[in-house]
Amino acid sequence: MQAKMKTFEDWDELSEEFNTYKEKIFQGAADNIYTVWPIILHYINLNFRENKNNLRALDYGCGTGMFCKELKSLKSDVYGIDISQKMIKIAKKHLGKEIKFLVGDSSKLPQIAKKEGKFNLITSIMVFQFISDIEKCVRHLSDSLSYNGHIIFAVHNPKKLDERNVKDRTSIAGKTLRIYRRTSADYDKIFTNLGFVKTFEKYPKTSRKFLKIYEQKDSIEIPKYMILAYKKKP
Repeated sequence: MQAKMKTFEDWDELSEEFNTYKEKIFQGAADNIYTVWPIILHYINLNFRENKNNLRALDYGCGTGMFCKELKSLKSDVYGIDISQKMIKIAKKHLGKEIKFLVGDSSKLPQIAKKEGKFNLITSIMVFQFISDIEKCVRHLSDSLSYNGHIIFAVHNPKKLDERNVKDRTSIAGKTLRIYRRTSADYDKIFTNLGFVKTFEKYPKTSRKFLKIYEQKDSIEIPKYMILAYKKKP
């Protein structure tokens, strides 16, 4: 329990770093915005082209909630959930009238889906690599997702972690966090066992816009991110 609580505290302490409403956005968050978000939004537009008005979306590990605003722009019914109370407080301050924000982990989701209806889209950006029991988490997400619904998420590219010599710890804004290195094959196995079919895999190059604004100290030859998507079979 203490270890779990420390996880909550870690992300609470990083809440201002991930406050994307500030004029100067933290480099780690900005890279997600410029490099990852466009690809995920393009995937959603392609796969929900004909039924955007019926889009019921959840951003898992939503942080301060700005990607939820992107989902809301698609005229979807949007939920955001995060374990950090401070990040959710920031999200509610800016978007609480438009989007439903909740504090908690994946265990809350099946009950929410049962009460208010299942989601047909779940997004998660740079969250899964910080979850120890990822199989349990994905099972909760699956239980909250309707048949033919999609899950799309971004995590660290394992090859980039190798290049940076990151094994089981990483540093964010000077804070050391436990990280779980998983390959696409690892995720394929988890999702396949739960009745999903893989629909997408991409390793995007760092956004040129990001590189114009921020300095990247290491090589850009190996992409930072791995983006995967799966569809739940009937």
